[in-house]
Amino acid sequence: MTAAAAISPHLRIFGAVVLLVFIGWVVRLVRTERLTLRDSLVWLVSTLAALVTVAVPEVLFTTAHLLSVPVPSNALFVLTILYLLLNLFSVTVGVSFVSARTRRLTQECALLRAEIELLRGDRSSAAHPSEA
Repeated sequence: MTAAAAISPHLRIFGAVVLLVFIGWVVRLVRTERLTLRDSLVWLVSTLAALVTVAVPEVLFTTAHLLSVPVPSNALFVLTILYLLLNLFSVTVGVSFVSARTRRLTQECALLRAEIELLRGDRSSAAHPSEA
């Protein structure tokens, strides 16, 4: 059985349409600034790789052969799991960075607030020396 015959034309067309709609959605999110360009690149590259796999199923069969996996769909599942782990790691690193930055900004804000209150206290005691 050839690679093209393994995946029906209807399924290939459906997969291509879904992936193209997804690419459009990602581009829309970037344009409306709800998704950063850096984060969108991971999604765009992976979606384009999936689109190539749908358009040319031989790529999946060749990849399965190179990985010594007897069934191409198993190779697809392994690569998908690896991709998800990579994406999860990327998001975790981003969240960790934002968390550390938020903590640092919160500490700086608290220090500035304390300094402002201290300065206001000095002004009020200087303005009303009889109260001190």
